[in-house]
Amino acid sequence: MDYNLGSSVVLTIAFSKKAFPIDCTLDDSEIKRASMFRFEHLREQYIFAHAFKRRILSHYFPFRKASEWYFAQTSSGKPFIKEGIAFNLSHSTSSVAVALVESTDKSAVGVDIECFREMDDLESMIEMVCHSDEIQQLDRCHDRSKGFFKLWTAKEALLKACGSGLIDDLNHINCLPSLLSDQVYPLNWQGNQYCLQSISFDWGVITAAWSTDLPVSDIRLDNWASGVPVSEAFCI
Repeated sequence: MDYNLGSSVVLTIAFSKKAFPIDCTLDDSEIKRASMFRFEHLREQYIFAHAFKRRILSHYFPFRKASEWYFAQTSSGKPFIKEGIAFNLSHSTSSVAVALVESTDKSAVGVDIECFREMDDLESMIEMVCHSDEIQQLDRCHDRSKGFFKLWTAKEALLKACGSGLIDDLNHINCLPSLLSDQVYPLNWQGNQYCLQSISFDWGVITAAWSTDLPVSDIRLDNWASGVPVSEAFCI
């Protein structure tokens, strides 16, 4: 399957709101990591997410079986593969998302998925995580909790793209446009320029971030909840 459109590329987001039956294709290191989870539901969520990651890679790039992918890590711990495919994995309870695009840049893409839920510590999290501009807009939102998750996924996706992981000063990142619309917008972080795109559902939100060095022409959004991909109408 060819994802090149001339000099442009398509960013694919494959996701599922819930787990479905899937072959366990994890390698020894992933199996060992799964065994370290104390609670069974966390172990099962980890196994599904990483088996999903492998299945997605092999579906869109079928030159390698799901069990044959080898994952290395950057010095900051971000997983990557050497086949000219940039990818990122996110999972929240039983939901999972994988973003992938043709690129050799390990910092090309990041993704985060969150299911909407009630939070007892919502106000303290808003104070700790949100930029002052974001807080002002949240005060105008009908649903502060959903608004917070849109901001959270945007910040997570950005940091996962650059490979830094979560930082203490999340409130220095201003993702206000994520609250205003589900339109793509640029954001500069640590001297690098990224594009961010939030996609909202009634159950949650997915945000992808990608380097502006990538000539992304479109986003392919595939829902895998049935175990096979169902493309959902979406464009940037």
